[in-house]
Amino acid sequence: MQITTAKTGDIAAIKKLWIQIFADSEKFAEFAVNLCKPEGIWLVKEDDEIAAMVIAGVDLFAYGKKGFYIYGLATVPQYRGKGFAKQLMNYVCEQKFSSGYSFCIAQPAEESLFEFYKNLGFENTIYLRKGTVAIKRNLWATASFDTVTASRFKDMRSKFSEDEVVHFSSEGYEKFAEYVYTEGGSTAETKHGYCLYFEEKDKITVRDLFADSTQNAIVLLQAIAERTGKNTADIQLSQNSQLFLGEGKLFPHCMVKNLDKELYANLMFD
Repeated sequence: MQITTAKTGDIAAIKKLWIQIFADSEKFAEFAVNLCKPEGIWLVKEDDEIAAMVIAGVDLFAYGKKGFYIYGLATVPQYRGKGFAKQLMNYVCEQKFSSGYSFCIAQPAEESLFEFYKNLGFENTIYLRKGTVAIKRNLWATASFDTVTASRFKDMRSKFSEDEVVHFSSEGYEKFAEYVYTEGGSTAETKHGYCLYFEEKDKITVRDLFADSTQNAIVLLQAIAERTGKNTADIQLSQNSQLFLGEGKLFPHCMVKNLDKELYANLMFD
């Protein structure tokens, strides 16, 4: 077994593995693999063949500390049960910690995988509150649409979030903006709030919603409803969001691994 960073010649095989494991489109696999430079993709190889991989090249910042995001972790089916994923994650975390990183965040693809990530040393769980909101018509509700650029994402989230939020690097926000708009997402903005949403057949799905009050969040949703003709929104909010208090249910979303155990044993992300 050999652990190494990816080379340009590995990219085609990495994309193929992504599609095989995650059942995503070729377009999305292209985006995922291009999310970071090849040296941000780590591989386990057996006889020069890829056995496992992790995409770990997206930098994050929170509480004045630097971290990184695990965008994809996968093991080729015939190599499962050998502990390659755990060995790979431990190795990458050691390398990142020695380079000044304090934490990493992973988003398990499904709820059943949270226990798997616990076995990899991930401890603190970040929850989202999810719910459905009926939107009443308001002809006077207005917003600016699709004007949020990469440089504005961080500014908007910082302005309206009451708690510390996790931020990407500048390059990470550029990739985030690229993903949002190429995947059909839209943004809406007023002086009182910001929203990132996707249109579904009979509703909108809200991925980010920040506002200085629930009433102004409602106005923002009403402006989106006037634009899209949808009168229902599936929303997800941070666990400690003050918007729509008492509505929705908590669901596990991401997990955090603290690389500096001595200093950050109690580090939490809300």
